Amino acid sequence: MKKRFALCVVSAALVGYVIGRITGSTASPVVGGHLSDLSFIEQAFAQDNKPEAMPFGFNSPNLPALAPDAPPITHWSVDDIQKVHADMAEKAAKLIGRSGSGSSQAFFDGPIDLQSRNFSMYMLYRIHREQPVLSLTKVNSVWDDAEQHAGVYDFYVFTGGAGQMIVGGRIENRKNLMDKDGPVPGEYRGQPIVGGQTFNVKAGDWLLIPPDQPHQPKPGPGGFSYMIMKINTGIYPWSLIR
Repeated sequence: MKKRFALCVVSAALVGYVIGRITGSTASPVVGGHLSDLSFIEQAFAQDNKPEAMPFGFNSPNLPALAPDAPPITHWSVDDIQKVHADMAEKAAKLIGRSGSGSSQAFFDGPIDLQSRNFSMYMLYRIHREQPVLSLTKVNSVWDDAEQHAGVYDFYVFTGGAGQMIVGGRIENRKNLMDKDGPVPGEYRGQPIVGGQTFNVKAGDWLLIPPDQPHQPKPGPGGFSYMIMKINTGIYPWSLIR
């Protein structure tokens, strides 16, 4: 009797196994790998005879591109960058007595000029003045106004010259930046900065300024130039960023 019962159990198990192999698909392990080279390939929820699952739907044809307006692959030669510094210094010297206008008193030029939906990159030059001019906020000063941006990180790569950057603290006489449509929310200008930290900067230095931190350039004799990348925080309207 016991032998007959055991035979029935084994037979039922074999029949179930055969039916399962015929009617079902075999799931791949969640994590598989080759122990011989200590590498592992994640196959989350993948099944036999189906394409490999990519993380977070990366490059899935059913989803929009992650960065549809991404700039192309671009290379800039350091020789060209150094030449731009000299060119901008020459042009700025001819305009040394001009008052500031627009969103910045910096001089714009050079081969870098990119903008996407979450960052922008361009080159600027700050001139050294011996005689004061009117700033954007109508302060008579040898220095450009300090700036404060609620919506972006400012990442500086200094490309020529030397001077100082004052960062942090607070801006006295602070005012909203004005454009043709009126005050720009979250964008401020004014001077001087009180209670900030002073950084001595030169060509080759990097500087990261978090959102909403005041910062004021104080270029030394000969001025300084830099590549600036503005990185949107992702929660601030890009159209308001200057």
